[in-house]
Amino acid sequence: MKKWLVALFSLVLVFSLAACGNDAKEEKATEKKDVTADAMSFYMDLVAKINDNDADYDAYQAAIGSDTPPTGAELTTLATAASASADKVSQVLADVKVPNLGTATGVFKSAVKDLSDAYAAEAKGLKSSPIDTKSADEAMQKASDTLGKALKDVDLAPSSIMNDTAA
Repeated sequence: MKKWLVALFSLVLVFSLAACGNDAKEEKATEKKDVTADAMSFYMDLVAKINDNDADYDAYQAAIGSDTPPTGAELTTLATAASASADKVSQVLADVKVPNLGTATGVFKSAVKDLSDAYAAEAKGLKSSPIDTKSADEAMQKASDTLGKALKDVDLAPSSIMNDTAA
């Protein structure tokens, strides 16, 4: 009789452990889905925050990329407004709180900080005479690439924040 009870309890234990293993797998899958949705929401909010503050910066970028880029006083006026806009974006990004995005949280935090620093460098470069934003542009591209990689790491399509925030 004792052997049957031991065997029965052993079977119950085996099935319990198997059920716990399945629950852990399901929990991991749910956690990954939640992180993916949270990361997408965070990224879209980040794009919106930048777009809410970079109108003059976008206007400057569009003007210098046009067939007849501005010069002289017109360029200076556009660059001054763009610098203030880039500085505002830098401040907004510095205040962004990255939510818990699982193992990708650190990468997102680093990318947002790098993007904030790049916008600050853009603001400074737009104030210089002559205007020099080359290193800031490179830093911005690097931060954008890092954000794209972070999105890919949470099973989202990599995106370019530079493209997503362009006017």
